[in-house]
Amino acid sequence: PRHGKYMACCMMYRGDVVPKDVNAAIGTVKTKRTIRFVDWCPTGFKVGNLAKVQRSVLMISNTTAIAEVMGRMDHKFDLMYAKRAFVHWYVGEGMEEGEFGEAREDLAAMEKDYEEVAQESVNDDMEGDEGDEF
Repeated sequence: PRHGKYMACCMMYRGDVVPKDVNAAIGTVKTKRTIRFVDWCPTGFKVGNLAKVQRSVLMISNTTAIAEVMGRMDHKFDLMYAKRAFVHWYVGEGMEEGEFGEAREDLAAMEKDYEEVAQESVNDDMEGDEGDEF
């Protein structure tokens, strides 16, 4: 992502990929600094090798940039809920209307948590840069 830092990254390789190539690729990514990790996650990557196929890779990651997506979801939810759009379908299936408010609060709390982690990382970066000479 353009914004935020990664908190975790899992890469699952399949096929004719040797561990040496995987480690070299991860090393290149780390040295280029195009992907940034939070300070409390020093290694960053978990790697696994799966079943035999031609070649493929799957990456699952957790990044602070997801807070932006959550913010957009909050806004869209608020707009729809203000009009009570689709609420009758959920209530008809047994959901209580108070659960919508709880879900909205939970999403806002999670968004705030991610934003705090991102802000801590930015503050740590700025503190570390103060003593550097160029």
